[in-house]
Amino acid sequence: MRLKDKVAIITGGASGIGKSAAERFTREGATVVIADMNPEAIKRTVDEFTEKGFNAIGQVCDVTRREQTQEMAREVVAQAGRIDILVNNAGISRYRPFTEANSEDWDAVLDVDLKGVFFCAQSVAPQMRAQSYGRIVNISSALGTGAAPHGTAGSPGGSSAYAAAKAGVIMLTKTLARELGPDGVTVNCVAPGTFLTPISASSRTPEQVNEHLEYRKKTVVLGRIGTLEELTSAILFFASDDSSYVTGQTMSVDGGRSDRM
Repeated sequence: MRLKDKVAIITGGASGIGKSAAERFTREGATVVIADMNPEAIKRTVDEFTEKGFNAIGQVCDVTRREQTQEMAREVVAQAGRIDILVNNAGISRYRPFTEANSEDWDAVLDVDLKGVFFCAQSVAPQMRAQSYGRIVNISSALGTGAAPHGTAGSPGGSSAYAAAKAGVIMLTKTLARELGPDGVTVNCVAPGTFLTPISASSRTPEQVNEHLEYRKKTVVLGRIGTLEELTSAILFFASDDSSYVTGQTMSVDGGRSDRM
């Protein structure tokens, strides 16, 4: 098992990509901390994993609040003794045409999708440095690597806040890799393309979701939507010692997106 005896924090771990990664990690032998803002969803996920014989801990955490991310790190060390892996997965989107987006939209997305990554990494770094070991995996997006049409948001520029935040995550990954590398901590990034998760429908109607997925299939070289299993394989690679000599890198897991500029 590639993560035997490792302790992994996964933010946004009670649903979508985070939950899928958490289950994959537990199957690889890790104790997983399900960090999320939804206490009910945390309990359901921890109970589900426990029933399967996996090791899981629940932790309520708002990643936009530094004091909560610091408390999360302290609690994990108190309960599990160490922090080996952090997956910065928590994220939100507010897809609106650029000219209609307001400061609340911008702040909400940047706070969770970029500042939250910074706070969580900053909170676990002291423990990882003390161990001389750590794996930080940041989740960006294909929209952070190039501008793509976003017709279902009413405008080709409907992802401006989300894209800006996710591009920031990629550069934050590089700077953290440079700073933490001498202490045995690697920092890498996964940029997913289109996957069906709760965030897909967070600002779209069911009809818009279907339209979005059908459109995206046409812009992918492989001609299909990816599976969460395929995505979590990339996350697992960066979280494990398979990538021990890789840091500061971003891996696109997008089926060959061809619609970006």
